[in-house]
Amino acid sequence: MSKIATKNSVVEGVELAGAKIQKRIVSLDFQRGLAIFLMVFFHSLQHLYDIGWATNVDELFKMNILVILSVILMAFFTGWAGYFLIISAIVNALAMSKRASRGHKPAQILAKQILTGLGILFAAMLTEGLFGYYGYLGSGLRTGNWTSSRFLQTFVGRSFFMMETLQTIGWCMMITGVIHFLLIRSGGFKKIKRNIIIYAILTLVIIVLSPVMWNWTDNMNWGGYYNLNFFSEISVDSRYYTSFRWPNEFDQYKIGTFKASFFSLLTGDLEPLFPFMSTSFLGALIGTILAKEDPPERLPFYGAMTALGFIATGAILIAAGLPFDFTWYRPMMSYFLILMGTWVGVISLLLYKVEYRGKPNKFAKRRVVSLMRLWGIISLTIFSLQIFSLFPRWVLSFLLKDVNLVNQRLPFGQEGFVLLICFYILFAYHFLVKLWSKFNFNYSFEWFIIRFSSIGSGQDVSQRLNVDTVMNKTEWYSFKREEVYRVSAIILCILLGFLGMHRFYINNTDSNLLGIQKLKLKNKKIGFVYLLTGGLLFAGVIYDLYLIINSKEPFNMKW
Repeated sequence: MSKIATKNSVVEGVELAGAKIQKRIVSLDFQRGLAIFLMVFFHSLQHLYDIGWATNVDELFKMNILVILSVILMAFFTGWAGYFLIISAIVNALAMSKRASRGHKPAQILAKQILTGLGILFAAMLTEGLFGYYGYLGSGLRTGNWTSSRFLQTFVGRSFFMMETLQTIGWCMMITGVIHFLLIRSGGFKKIKRNIIIYAILTLVIIVLSPVMWNWTDNMNWGGYYNLNFFSEISVDSRYYTSFRWPNEFDQYKIGTFKASFFSLLTGDLEPLFPFMSTSFLGALIGTILAKEDPPERLPFYGAMTALGFIATGAILIAAGLPFDFTWYRPMMSYFLILMGTWVGVISLLLYKVEYRGKPNKFAKRRVVSLMRLWGIISLTIFSLQIFSLFPRWVLSFLLKDVNLVNQRLPFGQEGFVLLICFYILFAYHFLVKLWSKFNFNYSFEWFIIRFSSIGSGQDVSQRLNVDTVMNKTEWYSFKREEVYRVSAIILCILLGFLGMHRFYINNTDSNLLGIQKLKLKNKKIGFVYLLTGGLLFAGVIYDLYLIINSKEPFNMKW
């Protein structure tokens, strides 16, 4: 691609004026769509199926192993909201760094980030308080309760006294945006090592401080309220006092003070900034690394080690007797660390398989990947329109007559039917996405936020909702080098050459090392011959070692 085309490219959501070519990381686009796809599926499962019986551990472990594993997986994946958050943080940090490296003013970059975050927070208010499954309209359609008290409880309570995924993303985007602005200004985007260290420290600080913050706020005196004892005559003496619980999304609303709203943001129920801010900082760290002109070859390896570190730490906390449970409320630290390790592991694995070792262009054209990429374009809108799931459920209830799928959960024994309904809901969402894509997702939440965040930016409105451009005219990043490590090949040849390991290693690359086309060193069959004959009694090993050491081919990779 020419230098001019490179300069005018779109880099992970950053579109420069006059852009003709997009350049993106396909594994991140895929995962953005995958995250929202999983959200729709598992939220539908959660809304349709009465899992209450599984809270009795003794009863659960009486079931067969397949049922036990299914319940554990369902509980595990319902806590994956942070997966969407970390992908968003990666993309945002990558975008901000790329903009700065291309000469954009850091103040304008920050303004766009803040406006986008505010747009997401506004969308979160509408979603959780109004259009969400538990919002005023969602609960009204399910229960028929349209009272003003219900409106206050749903709209005000869910908008200002709880932290769901969109609220968390909006706040994290603005906070991380301010920090990233401070790091990239005055040429700071070039100080990648410094920025990585700062984000690593911030990630660890939030993780360490989270239990401290929880303990502090949980033990505050939040007051209480009087209930009436309905089993006796109503009088002052028959009232009993109930203390407000923290964290609890319902009691946070009942307290109704600015203090309660503020601490709902920090340590309240569901997804507060402590600990989820650490997820955003870790995503910003990964995005900062990916923003390098030549990202390090061992990034997926470091990501895998980080993932194992988080998972191991979570397991150690469990073994040490710290509380652990699968819950979609504010997660236990042991569970949170295991979740975060899993997210980082999946991201690292896909980066390795696609951008570092695979063929991004081919991967992007796969049918499932294209579907996820399409969903990812309006992932925010799909998340916001959870109320839409009631429509296919109402249709089924109308057709089946004797089943109410709008406001009732199906009991144990109906798992197969529940899964069929969940896939039917996914199909309904996909039909909506495909139909909307014909109009470039006009008037979606993303459509409004893009225009809102462009105010005062001095740039044209982003074209990232142009479906034809995103799906068919995108250039994909590839971090794959064309040669294998020379040192790796030498070590493998010396230590395990008699088993043909160096030939298997070279065979799994697209390298032209050693003039492979002529010498046919990239030949798995000879590797098997070496395996059976001790490297042709070491004679073949010595010959291959000579070829590797004396090869004139350049080695661009670093050990």
